[in-house]
Amino acid sequence: MDLGLKGKVALVTGAGQGIGKASALALAEEGCNVAICDINQETMEQAAEEIEAKGEVLAVYADVTKSEETDNFVAQAAEKFGRIDILVNNAGTGRLSDLMELPEEEFRYNMDLMFFGLIRCSKAVIPHMREQGWGRIINISSIFGKQPGGLVDYDAIKAAVIMFTKDLANYLAKDNILVNAVCPGPIRTLLWEGPGQLGDQLGGMLGMSSQEAITWFAEQNIPLGHHGDPEDIANMVAFLASEKAKFITGQAINVDGGMVKVCV
Repeated sequence: MDLGLKGKVALVTGAGQGIGKASALALAEEGCNVAICDINQETMEQAAEEIEAKGEVLAVYADVTKSEETDNFVAQAAEKFGRIDILVNNAGTGRLSDLMELPEEEFRYNMDLMFFGLIRCSKAVIPHMREQGWGRIINISSIFGKQPGGLVDYDAIKAAVIMFTKDLANYLAKDNILVNAVCPGPIRTLLWEGPGQLGDQLGGMLGMSSQEAITWFAEQNIPLGHHGDPEDIANMVAFLASEKAKFITGQAINVDGGMVKVCV
């Protein structure tokens, strides 16, 4: 399907790997010029090489917890491409955590990264979108912003992302800027499969290997019986970025293999 995105300019944060990288690639395949940022220079440059095979790309080292770096990323993208049409707020992290043991400093940092970083990026691109009377902001939340998942700070932050998405959608509707959230279920990224990440943590609790624990979790919790792939999220991102989704705003859309049953 041609989503009508040829020539649009898309910005993706945390695009060095996982969902961010897959989203940048999906948008490039649809004809977008893509600007990406990440705090891992090596993975970001590798992602940029893959994206460049599909279209024009700008890669900028930027930490979205720092307003000056966020502003620089947006400014460089606007200067290079002359416009900004799409923002995908993806940068984030997470780990299993205990409410009584989670350091407040870690909670505050993750809030700065996944919530206030998202707000910074959105505020920086809105004037560009308003100028042209068209825009798409897509926030990567989580199904664990709708129901508990054992990542205390992550769950609370992703719930805040959903509510901010809804408020921002109302605020920008008159400007023809659509704002939606995608809520992934468990996806096979480094968040699950990286050293010391969720697979290892869960495996340690269950006395299993990381891969055994990932399989066990899917069989116990996901009706389809397996984790999703980053491309499953990227395909939804590309659709929401397109004119095909012109009557969708303020939504938090699950892509989760059937995990969430409540209507939220």
